[in-house]
Amino acid sequence: MTKIKNIRGMHDLIGEDFLSQKEVIKLFESVAHNFNFKPIGTPIMEFNEVFSRTLGLSSDVVMKEMYTFIDRSNDKLTLRPEGTAGIARAIISNGLTQDLPLKYYYYGPMFRYERPQKGRLRQFTQVGVEVYSKPGVEKDFEVIYLASNFLKDLNILDNLILKINNLGNLEDRKIYKKILKEYYLQNKSKLSKDSIIRLEKNPLRILDSKNLEDIEVNKYVPKISDTLSEQSKKNFIKLKNILEDFNILYEEDPYLVRGLDYYSNTIFEFTLKADTKFAILAGGNYDNLVAELGGPKLSGSGWAAGVERLKSLVKLKNKKPEIILIIPMQSEYLTTAYKIREKFLHSNYTTEVYIDKNLKKSLKYANKIEADYAIILGENEVKKEVCTVKNLSTGIQNIVEKKFILEFFKND
Repeated sequence: MTKIKNIRGMHDLIGEDFLSQKEVIKLFESVAHNFNFKPIGTPIMEFNEVFSRTLGLSSDVVMKEMYTFIDRSNDKLTLRPEGTAGIARAIISNGLTQDLPLKYYYYGPMFRYERPQKGRLRQFTQVGVEVYSKPGVEKDFEVIYLASNFLKDLNILDNLILKINNLGNLEDRKIYKKILKEYYLQNKSKLSKDSIIRLEKNPLRILDSKNLEDIEVNKYVPKISDTLSEQSKKNFIKLKNILEDFNILYEEDPYLVRGLDYYSNTIFEFTLKADTKFAILAGGNYDNLVAELGGPKLSGSGWAAGVERLKSLVKLKNKKPEIILIIPMQSEYLTTAYKIREKFLHSNYTTEVYIDKNLKKSLKYANKIEADYAIILGENEVKKEVCTVKNLSTGIQNIVEKKFILEFFKND
């Protein structure tokens, strides 16, 4: 029989991998709480239009990467490829649009059909934040400042560079798209097949292309900064001034567009200094997202980061709890062993009961699970209501009264 395999790009998390991911999320939650963000969770499946209507039909995600299927009710459903659109839908569905400001954080699995590679999976975990409030760069700064603190707490901020750009408002982009389209039409023969499709739907997407032929064409493309309105320019200057006030280093990137259509005005990425194409955390502003889903016009800002990418850069100092293996030497001592274990259940110790009449085999198992101590229960120990406690690092043994066993470890 053929051995069953996991789906390509969808990995199992076992032991230390699981704990490391949990530690990154725990740190993220701590920073989000410090900024007074509240948790939110949305389903991993949404109606397809939640994403197709907001992410952009010309985006790589919608064109090539979404897991979409028809269910038994003939509804078109999609596994969420990102978190923001689903949260915007949740804000409308739950009648929260009048309760501004809204500040949420989230984490969970996302799904994209991509070529698996370093830091990129088909099922991956993201952490992210969302703010909805009145228009203004203050909320853009809020989410960037939170991100900076999170990356600093992970001890990786010094390895990253913050790249920022301004896409302008809706009118700015209409003007820029027209200029872009004229430029790309002049170079149409040099564009990739995907970008020729994007040219008709949204020429902005070509700026974000990873195809080598498009990158070459983009070397001489007109900059959006030349078409921004005075108000958009003033807003961008204001944001840069706030970042400088807080000593947050940044680099302007006029070709940064982000891959999704709902972005407007401020966009940003934290990328590796050693490889600026490797984005670690990215986001921006979206003034039309909620309206695109049928809600009122609300201004939002947020970001998301892949936990797998973060984990690959972080050296976590997971303090492993001390492990105690309780060894009853006879099956009739099992009840005594579990009653001893009960004393540790609400402590900081990890315990396990393991029965094997051969002490040597039991201690071999203790070594396998990297136990720090063994509590041995033989005939004498049970009769006298004591335990033999062996320190597996030093080999030192102590006889401890059963009723004082927890106190012994606390004082050891």
